[in-house]
Amino acid sequence: MLRTSVLPCIFAVFLMIGLTGCEKKSGEAVVLAKEHIDARLPNAETPNAAVALPRESPGGGQETTRAAGTQSESEPTPDVEIREMADDEIAVDGYVMKPEVRGTGRDPRALKDEQWIVKVRMLGNGHTFQVLADRAQWEQLRENDRVRVRYRTGKYTGTVWAAEIE
Repeated sequence: MLRTSVLPCIFAVFLMIGLTGCEKKSGEAVVLAKEHIDARLPNAETPNAAVALPRESPGGGQETTRAAGTQSESEPTPDVEIREMADDEIAVDGYVMKPEVRGTGRDPRALKDEQWIVKVRMLGNGHTFQVLADRAQWEQLRENDRVRVRYRTGKYTGTVWAAEIE
């Protein structure tokens, strides 16, 4: 009895969040750049695989923990240290890497599948964001081409959550 009345309520809540959480927009955009990133190598060590995250300890101080379970609970973790970029490193989308690693399976942005990324700038409002495309679309596009893009933005932040090339 309870199961039959709870399920429609949960569905209704998710539907309301989906309809009110984002605004759908579309418009003309200019292709700024294209990038292909290979699929992540199995068991590949990436430079940013273990990121130390600060958090407040129960005793009131601050401690760091490793993301993704890279260290056991009993081992002490080092403090996060900010350093200068080396001369042979580049910064791409907030990740620091060697130039020869960019776009390969060792790229810290690599996922389990290949990515075909198109960076676009909207003509109407000047927003710049990345769109995941399929291989056929990616190969047809050139820099400075005009494309029609559909995208969703957060109502309060203006963050682009999803985008596709029409």
